[in-house]
Amino acid sequence: MTSPESDSTQPFQQFVADMVLWLALLLLFLTFRVTLFAVFRGELSQLPSLHAFVQCLNTGFGSDATAATWAILPSLALTTVGLFSPLGIWHRRVRQFITAIVLLLCGIIFVADVGYFAEYDNQFDHWIFGLVYDDRAAIWETIWKSYHLVLLLVLTLAGATIATWLLNTFCRKAESGHSPRFLETKTARAIAVALIVVWAFVGTRVWLGRNLAGLKNAESTGDVFLNKIVLNPFFALRYAIWQEHTMQRSAGLRTILPDGNIRGAAAAIFPNAQNPANLDDCLKRIAPGVSGAKPDHIFIVVMESYDAWAMQPEYAGLHLTDRLKQLGDSGIRAQGFVSSGISTIESLGVIITGLPFARAFVNFQPIVRHGLPTEAAPIFKQLGYKPRFFYGGYLSWQRIGEFCREQGFEEVYGGDQMVPHSRQKEWGVDDESLFQYVVDHTGDERTFNLIMTTSYHPPYSVNLETKGFDPNVMKSDPLGKKLSDEQIRVLGHLWYSDKCVGDFVSQMESKLQRPVFAVTGDHYSRKQYVSARPTHTLYESLAVPLVIYGPKALEHSSERPAAIAGSHLDIVPTFIDLVAPGGFEYHAFGRDLFDQSQLQAGYGCNAVIGPNFVLKINDPAHVEDLRGQPAAGVDGANLALHYRQLHALGWWRAMKGNQLPAR
Repeated sequence: MTSPESDSTQPFQQFVADMVLWLALLLLFLTFRVTLFAVFRGELSQLPSLHAFVQCLNTGFGSDATAATWAILPSLALTTVGLFSPLGIWHRRVRQFITAIVLLLCGIIFVADVGYFAEYDNQFDHWIFGLVYDDRAAIWETIWKSYHLVLLLVLTLAGATIATWLLNTFCRKAESGHSPRFLETKTARAIAVALIVVWAFVGTRVWLGRNLAGLKNAESTGDVFLNKIVLNPFFALRYAIWQEHTMQRSAGLRTILPDGNIRGAAAAIFPNAQNPANLDDCLKRIAPGVSGAKPDHIFIVVMESYDAWAMQPEYAGLHLTDRLKQLGDSGIRAQGFVSSGISTIESLGVIITGLPFARAFVNFQPIVRHGLPTEAAPIFKQLGYKPRFFYGGYLSWQRIGEFCREQGFEEVYGGDQMVPHSRQKEWGVDDESLFQYVVDHTGDERTFNLIMTTSYHPPYSVNLETKGFDPNVMKSDPLGKKLSDEQIRVLGHLWYSDKCVGDFVSQMESKLQRPVFAVTGDHYSRKQYVSARPTHTLYESLAVPLVIYGPKALEHSSERPAAIAGSHLDIVPTFIDLVAPGGFEYHAFGRDLFDQSQLQAGYGCNAVIGPNFVLKINDPAHVEDLRGQPAAGVDGANLALHYRQLHALGWWRAMKGNQLPAR
């Protein structure tokens, strides 16, 4: 039983306890940010400036303060009620429950964020939606095999329990203090209510900014790595959800093209289109025609996580990509090339539909499912090639099987059909089994084939010893000596995928008369454990290869630019012009890579790349050459604007359809 005096001052003691809880959460969030810095500081090429650190902590404080305020809002509400009618022990119990829940969520989010950062080189972002759109069973099985989930769960529960006990102890001590008698007055209570209202308003609205506008400050430190750790992980997750939701609505257009001027974008990207009645009119192309015999089979091979850094001369001693380099030396290799997306389905969607990827997942869009004039399969069907899709995984993933059939592929094959009991592997069959299936099912009939591999993907479960991989080859290189056994095992899967695609091309060359191949990666792998420089260059971080090979099929296409650059958007138009008769009309957002009249630039993966430059669209003033040095004479702002206009048109075609907006 409390005394009348303690009853009258109790809400103020609860107010102090709320402040203790809030400050403790701020300290916890700050500690986590410091932990992220300590764990991933290897990304730093040099120590950031003092100003960058101060800016990181300052902006991070706003993010943390907002999260902490939202966490204690229920307790603040009870404190406000208690100023007029003290709640006694129930207020303490509610706060203890809130503390337990918040700290448990913190433990789960912190552990998940560290694991996510290790895999995706960032805090939570839109990649997290792989848990929604991707093969969830395969993802969870991969996580189960890659991480000690039971141990992590036990440690998280133990840490949350201990932290809850300590924090509740501090809060109880704050509650037990004596308050001055003047706090019994109505004036004191009115002041306390005003303070709580201001605290709640400032904490939930002002510090981070209205409608997440304050998130723009997350990239204000001037250091790429510090920018990644500015946000509180709860708000990083909230922003990822908000961004995904926004992109599916009309407001998504302005996140790509701030002025929202679709007609202006169409006029800028397609200046030769005369008074187009609709967007598709802007996309019309006329094939120039080719002399000589056409290829009898076309193969576009998209390699899981196969990025371009390992093909650079400084990494030749690792011998990870020898086979594709040999094909590039004998055929055509793009000097600069980027994926159109940063996930498999994004890039595949671009190749299949011909639409630039603009955060609208085309495999789920009703307009796209009803058909597009830019679809690859129907165009090649018109040209006399049977369109086929081969995927080493399972056709239920991202509804890829149904999607490919909707887009005009006449034959669609998944890993289930290639190897008995293939479901024993999380993501599909080994690459050699996929390629052998394609070889066995290719005859005299002309075919257009899109092939997607799976082996270079977590949990990296190929038995490399039985495939001929020798880790000592990598260890004999100075860069390889720095790698752990686990890193060598992971990169060994890149070696394996390279070997498989090389063997596939050799088999098909022996079997077929005039095949042509395009080999690329679906996205960069995020597994570059080595660097020949103090830090990874933009090219090493973003580029994927493109090798076009087929000596007989390409013998009449000698007229081409000396240096080539592009993105996935450009592969299909290049092959259409390689096989179509003169005057053949088709639609495309991309361009023929061999067209010497076109600017050699690839627009994809939030970046623009050329034969001798690369830039990210969110920082167009920072332009590097392909060796990581500053590149002069490149109009980064104009290239970034072109990127935004092109991708805004892709978003419009997928989400709104063919008709341009009214003038």
